Amino acid sequence: MLESRKRTVAILVFDDVELLDFAGPFEVFSSARNLTGDHERLMEVFAVAETAAPVHCRNDLVVLPAHTLESCPPIDLLIVPGGAGVGPALERSSLIDWLRARAQEVELTVSVCTGSFLLAQAGLLAGRQATTHWESIGDLRERYPEVQVVEDQRWVDSGEIVTAAGVSAGIDVALHVVRRLYGADVARATALGIEYDYWE
Repeated sequence: MLESRKRTVAILVFDDVELLDFAGPFEVFSSARNLTGDHERLMEVFAVAETAAPVHCRNDLVVLPAHTLESCPPIDLLIVPGGAGVGPALERSSLIDWLRARAQEVELTVSVCTGSFLLAQAGLLAGRQATTHWESIGDLRERYPEVQVVEDQRWVDSGEIVTAAGVSAGIDVALHVVRRLYGADVARATALGIEYDYWE
């Protein structure tokens, strides 16, 4: 039987992160509610970044993270978006080390778009099926030959790691995660609440 316990979700943000990669899942997880009683929110969601400084997303939206890597409390889910900022982030060993360590502690780690490159750099996708934005499929396959790269799927669920294709696929994978954790009825109610009917 699926649990209705509340879960904590951290979404990594960094300069030049793709906005919908993290905002889509943020909206889905924030909207998931218990279907009985007082319809309590099922997930507490916040943004985490390497520092407390404002994060400049792609297309100039500025986001203030709630926590730094150091101050991040215990979490149940870790969401790793993509975007133009992934390239520089791949070179920051402290960030990669943090991702590797946190992925060992959480219930699920989910990437959206080229966030999969960060998971691959941390060694988290070795021997697993994974996907990414369609434009980056070849690059992911070339750079990380140990990853079983999958094309033409909105998301790939390989157990404790789930990867999604680009941008809007983050909404689909977030609803898939809600369904996996809380059941189809909660996922359908969440999709209805945000008026999103593409994912099924």
